[in-house]
Amino acid sequence: MEHRRPLHERELSDRTGRVSRTRVILGLAAALALALIPGPRAGAGDGAGAGQAANLPPDSLAAEFQASLRGLGWRAAAARMHPDALRRFRDLLDMLVEVDSTAVLETLFGGMSLADYRRLTPTQVFVRALGTMRTRTGGLLHAIVVREVEVIGAVTEPPDRAYAVYRSTAQLSGAEPEIRVMTLKRTGAGWGVLDSPELDVIRESLRGLPRRYRATHPPP
Repeated sequence: MEHRRPLHERELSDRTGRVSRTRVILGLAAALALALIPGPRAGAGDGAGAGQAANLPPDSLAAEFQASLRGLGWRAAAARMHPDALRRFRDLLDMLVEVDSTAVLETLFGGMSLADYRRLTPTQVFVRALGTMRTRTGGLLHAIVVREVEVIGAVTEPPDRAYAVYRSTAQLSGAEPEIRVMTLKRTGAGWGVLDSPELDVIRESLRGLPRRYRATHPPP
């Protein structure tokens, strides 16, 4: 039987790998950001999410993923994510359910039973959880959704990685643009988003869910 490390060790390993990889990629990202500064990209707006994700180049898929987030199209966003990203999201929710199933199931899944939750696919977990977070954590989604995003370009790392570089600017007076990097991984059907700063923000908010729930629902 294959030995699986505990989830917290896997998450720590994932974070360490991302930090190390990001240091390498940011050098490429900076060069790309300076070399590719065109006007606004056609098709990078909210309507871009309507197309098929399969066989898109990394920069186009990244633009569609961002358009899906800004349009609150969680199913469209999930369709543009790599299966590993959806499984990682499901792993986190599974861990939180083990910690406090009542907090998670009542807050994110409408009081669904544990048995019904366990029958959901990773995509269904992502879509349902994000749909509920829209109403319960408006400040978080505001920080993700109310932004102007322009995908600048992408660099590939054989055999199956790509890094999309994009400019993200909050829709606030005087806001400065940020250069961000999104990681994509190739699947059998094409590219899929593996990780992004927006997904990091969502996961971090979810980790605090049991504590926030118990602050307003103390035990009897």
